[in-house]
Amino acid sequence: MLQTDFDKLFEHARQRAMRSPRLFRLRVTLRATAGVGIFVLLGLLGVLVALWALAPLASGELPAASWPARLKTLLAVPTVGISLICMRILRGHFPAPDGIPLARKEAPRLFAMLDRMAASFAAPKIDDVRVVGELNAAIAQRPGRFFGFGLRNTLIFGLPLTLAVTPAQFEAVIAHEFGHLRRQRIALGGWGAHMRALWHQVLTNMENETSRLRPFVAAIAHFESPIYCAQSLVLSHLDEFEADQAAAEVVGAPQLGRALAEVALKHRFLADDYWRKVYAQADHAKQPAFLPYSHMLAALRAGYDQQAVASWFDELIEEPVAPSLGTHPSLLMRVRALGLDDPAKISPRGGEHYNAAEYFLGDALARLAVTLDRQWWHAERGSWRRRHREVSSALGRIERIENGAGPLDITDRLELALLVERYDGERDPLMFYRDVLPDARNRPEAFLAMGRLLLMRGDASGVSYLRRALAQDNSVALQAAAMLVEYYEGSDDASAEEIETQRRHLSRLLRQASRVQETLDAPLGALRCVTSGLEMFELRSLVRVLRRHELIQSAYVVRRHCELAPRWRAYLLVLCVPPGMLETVEPIAQEIEAGIAVAGMWRVHASVQGSAEEHLLAKVRHSKIYSRKRGGMRGAA
Repeated sequence: MLQTDFDKLFEHARQRAMRSPRLFRLRVTLRATAGVGIFVLLGLLGVLVALWALAPLASGELPAASWPARLKTLLAVPTVGISLICMRILRGHFPAPDGIPLARKEAPRLFAMLDRMAASFAAPKIDDVRVVGELNAAIAQRPGRFFGFGLRNTLIFGLPLTLAVTPAQFEAVIAHEFGHLRRQRIALGGWGAHMRALWHQVLTNMENETSRLRPFVAAIAHFESPIYCAQSLVLSHLDEFEADQAAAEVVGAPQLGRALAEVALKHRFLADDYWRKVYAQADHAKQPAFLPYSHMLAALRAGYDQQAVASWFDELIEEPVAPSLGTHPSLLMRVRALGLDDPAKISPRGGEHYNAAEYFLGDALARLAVTLDRQWWHAERGSWRRRHREVSSALGRIERIENGAGPLDITDRLELALLVERYDGERDPLMFYRDVLPDARNRPEAFLAMGRLLLMRGDASGVSYLRRALAQDNSVALQAAAMLVEYYEGSDDASAEEIETQRRHLSRLLRQASRVQETLDAPLGALRCVTSGLEMFELRSLVRVLRRHELIQSAYVVRRHCELAPRWRAYLLVLCVPPGMLETVEPIAQEIEAGIAVAGMWRVHASVQGSAEEHLLAKVRHSKIYSRKRGGMRGAA
């Protein structure tokens, strides 16, 4: 469903929630209960009908029964099938909480604080504590045998959260989580939360159902999912406001507001600055010189720029309200709901270097950081080394191009500019693109790159380059139109008429893109395939990716021809694998498709080696770009 349609559903649900929050929560819970109940009753009905149909067989009367009675026993087959489908749809998936277990004796201050919070909120005590690597906190409950009563409560919090906030701010965050527990997850509230979560799972199961009833249940899910998701999102916002109010009664509204602001600011610092620098090490080292969690505290103390923080804080407070874009209300909405209209009450104060990790975790801090670093490296080691090989290969290619004998042609200069932009952060790629532009009449990607880089730097001259890229009727024009719309919408100088013109142009291109995508998704024999026309360096970049996967035996690239957009760059990359390995190669195909950097619309398709599809592609001249038997490229379009 389009975002605008979902926004309408969200706004309709929000208006109903504003009139009566309690009644709205009850309606959403009853909707979920009714949905689950229908499938429970349908499954029970199927079982009862099957028992009724098989009664003559169980009693031994079937041989002497009439033919209608014998025919009745056949009803057991479809009714049992319906019951099994209902059981499959009702299957809930509530995994055990992730994280590193933390014992009471390892962090006595933390558990003492949790006991105080439970007493202050008259809420159940925390049974388990687990530490994860994200900057967040939550109290998870496992479904019990009595519809939400007697649940086991597990506090899950991120080590970065404790490193990023003071002890008082961490207590405020935990108070917010206890607010959820007290207001929404005790007694009937716990039962309602469980039913709503189960209905979410049921809707997902309905969309993934593969039986002959799929069209029926998928149609129900297609109708119900957007409505229920909009209602659940509104309810999630109500829950956050309610938990904030409960926490403010215990720790005070100013303290909670400062904690919310500090978490938002530190989250931005870690996402935009710290983690980017962590992963940037892969460009130059096979292993990281500093590990993320063991060195995070030092980075928060040394690299947290107070001037940048002040500008970030102003952006957070003045951000436009877009409630349908997340499960949590914006910081501005939350602090206003707390009655904190003066931003000075929650602005960062600075100078508070004593963090919650040192206070609450003590000696356990080092163990947790080392364990999280080990888990992170185990998960990222493969992609880290692939990135290091990719960058090393690209830097080597840059050196070979620059040190080659004789003047560079337009293809080499364009490849050099692209490589410098993507892999050589020490040099400005603009000077390389400017060198390409005089000879880049039919190279719209060069104008696109110039326009994008200039606009990123606040230079309005990038608009003219995007317009030149837009004049080309291909997929580069789609990207250029999207950038122009984004620029005009954020510019104070653009007129409403100019913005609307660009929006119409973008809408037309999007419609064309959908038609081209249909062309890409069509069977190989349905539409004409033509020679790809890719540059040699673009083919080489694809081959470097293919060589990493032993399962891929050969590969073909063709350009799909679309009559409605004949000059669009739409490519099909076919990976040929041994028989019986198609399911294994599907994740690899998705990974390759997501990582293709060559301009154009791409689809990666897996095929069996020696199949009719490969025979069809082999007829396209120079379509085969890779063969493992020969160890590399064979032909280039």
